[in-house]
Amino acid sequence: MRTVKARNFKFRIMKKIVSIFFISFFALGVSFAQPGGGDPAARLQRELDGLTTELGLSSDQLAKVTPIVTDAQKKQSEAFAKMRDEGVDRAKMREERLKMRGETDQLIKAVLTPEQGVKLDAYRKKQDEERAKRMQEQR
Repeated sequence: MRTVKARNFKFRIMKKIVSIFFISFFALGVSFAQPGGGDPAARLQRELDGLTTELGLSSDQLAKVTPIVTDAQKKQSEAFAKMRDEGVDRAKMREERLKMRGETDQLIKAVLTPEQGVKLDAYRKKQDEERAKRMQEQR
């Protein structure tokens, strides 16, 4: 009788250990999820916050830049969804992203002062470096 109780006890302990392992594994996986993906509204807000902070946008400039960035992100999402469906490779998607960003930046620069235009170029370079670093870390 005593061995049955001992087996039950060991089984319950093992069950708890396995449960804790799977919960920890799941939590770890969630913590490594890609930043920036997901919710389009959050991505838009991050972009607008970054532009406002880095360029020192006035409230009037922000009001003019918001529809430009909103439209650009919508077009980019649609274009990338179509490319993924067609099986376009990453290099082509990157090329298209850079082209679209260049067009968007030209529209944004029309709202900015010349000094802010220079800051925008520096901000984009910084974003590219951070993206390259994240990609390197993933490999």
